[in-house]
Amino acid sequence: MCGIAGYFSGENFVSSKQKIQSIKKIMRYRGPDGYGVYDIKNSKNYFLKIFHSRLSIIDPHSRSNQPFQDEKGIIVFNGMIYNFKEIRNRLKLKGVKFKTYSDTEVLLKFLNHEGIDKIDELEGMWSFAYYDFKKKKLYISRDRFGEKPLYFFKDKTSFVFGSSIDYILKITNYKFKLDRSQIEIYIKNGFRSLFHDPNSKSFFKNIYSFPSGKYLEINQKFKIRKKSYWSPEKLKINSKKKFGTEVNNLKKTYSEVVNDRVYADFPVACLLSGGIDSSSIACNISKNKNKNIHYFSAYSSDKNYDESDLIDQIVRKKNLSHSYVKVKKNNIKNLNLISDIIKKTGNLVPTASWLLYSYICKEIKKKKFKVVLTGTGGDEIFAGYYAHHLHFLQSIKLKRNTKDFKKKYNSWKKNIVPFLRNESLKNFDFYTKNYMKIDQSKFEYLNIKKYFKKYKLKKMITNKFLNDYFKNELYKEIFFSALPPQIYATDAISMYHNLESRLPLLSKELYKLSFSYPNDFLIRNGFNKAIFRKSLMNKVPSKVLKKREKVGFYKDIDEFFDFKDSNIKRFLFSNNFVNSFLNLKIFKKMLFKKKKNNQESHLIFSVINVVLYLKKYKRYALC
Repeated sequence: MCGIAGYFSGENFVSSKQKIQSIKKIMRYRGPDGYGVYDIKNSKNYFLKIFHSRLSIIDPHSRSNQPFQDEKGIIVFNGMIYNFKEIRNRLKLKGVKFKTYSDTEVLLKFLNHEGIDKIDELEGMWSFAYYDFKKKKLYISRDRFGEKPLYFFKDKTSFVFGSSIDYILKITNYKFKLDRSQIEIYIKNGFRSLFHDPNSKSFFKNIYSFPSGKYLEINQKFKIRKKSYWSPEKLKINSKKKFGTEVNNLKKTYSEVVNDRVYADFPVACLLSGGIDSSSIACNISKNKNKNIHYFSAYSSDKNYDESDLIDQIVRKKNLSHSYVKVKKNNIKNLNLISDIIKKTGNLVPTASWLLYSYICKEIKKKKFKVVLTGTGGDEIFAGYYAHHLHFLQSIKLKRNTKDFKKKYNSWKKNIVPFLRNESLKNFDFYTKNYMKIDQSKFEYLNIKKYFKKYKLKKMITNKFLNDYFKNELYKEIFFSALPPQIYATDAISMYHNLESRLPLLSKELYKLSFSYPNDFLIRNGFNKAIFRKSLMNKVPSKVLKKREKVGFYKDIDEFFDFKDSNIKRFLFSNNFVNSFLNLKIFKKMLFKKKKNNQESHLIFSVINVVLYLKKYKRYALC
């Protein structure tokens, strides 16, 4: 896991040693184990300079440091290619020689000999910049799900990129401006709105998040060719598939996917909750590999979120090495931690749950691990949220299958509604009347509109990516709403602690399987993730698989902060821009509620983050 940055431009942005050192300093948090710079020589028409900071995971020797080059090209790469050994062996049969055992060299040789158009053959997570010496072209690419961050700025004669927005700000010294409307959207609509714009905007005007599943080709005249190497929207439901056959197919595929993601030259850690996703990872790792993995869980004193009985079952069943991690209620400590993460990474901490993740990462780092596996993505790939039942019911209603709808609706009322605490999710009539007006990921936020002076929810994503309504909603969550901010936070906080995060459930093969299934393979008999649960039988404890209640990776904000403290109240309302949106009288009352709902906790946490974010970037104007 690493940091990458650079530019391909008619202007030489970085020419002094002092500026190179300043870039090296801010890139260090993403890669403390090595640093390198490459500057192209003898070019009169353009400047190419690329930077790399390394967190060494595979072949940790200096021979694998980056930028990595041979006679054909040069690359800076952040990520992990899980099938690099297979590709390496294939290239060796063609006569290609290797000097290292790194996946970086394999990626470079692959691009040299097989070309950028073949990158769909890669299985992994990445952002990279590759320059072809012969063609004199720069290629930029990001993985299918956007696991590895990449931002860019471009104008007529420049393309600047980096793993963090801070790298672009430091390289160019342009007078960028903060995007007032994007920040307002985040405050009012919550963490799921961070990447909710299909145009991939950021909090800075003219700086964009590089799209996942694509690559750019840039020539000497700064002409850009954009291409998709993966088309997830083209997958179609195969109604001929048999449930039993697909259970066995998924079981085999998932085991292979998980074990491919365990390989590293350093010890590996894994998060473990009582939920299906993290449990499925722990229970699918082969016995000989599991002996070298340590598992970490969050301790919760809240009975609504305490899954220790299920965690302990898994630990005993698999004989795992395991630790619980506790958090501390401390206003100064936790504000300082959020502030430091924002200062060093340029990224927000989207919810209190991700502050909890930082506590866990700190313990993982203490125990000398460098890789952490998480279950992020399972709910989106296999339909694990309560709202997915509403999408499922609506998809049946749209097909006008009255008999089937009534049966599935009664199953939902009986098996799911008793667990729902959010009134909006209990009311299917409200849902079906408003599903064309309000983006589905916003339904749960309707009960916080009273905390704003003006609040209007609008459907932000009107694109129809897939014909089937249910699968189209899952698609939007994977690529625009629910999943991207989780990936963003997982990477940023892991890297803040110098850890590489891996997300086994984000696999091309698993996505292809799930999106080819008939919908009732995913929602069946009142269970979400139905086929995934079935494929885990005899591996994961039955008590985990039979649990319909969704607990999730969650920590209440009151377990971190004491809002009776006048200092934190003063801090919360210290920014006039933020205050201009809030109904301050009602918001202040909400701070003293003994039991805040999830959305209220998220709102407070968003305010904390934006206040600190605007403090960091105070020299940039809001417009």
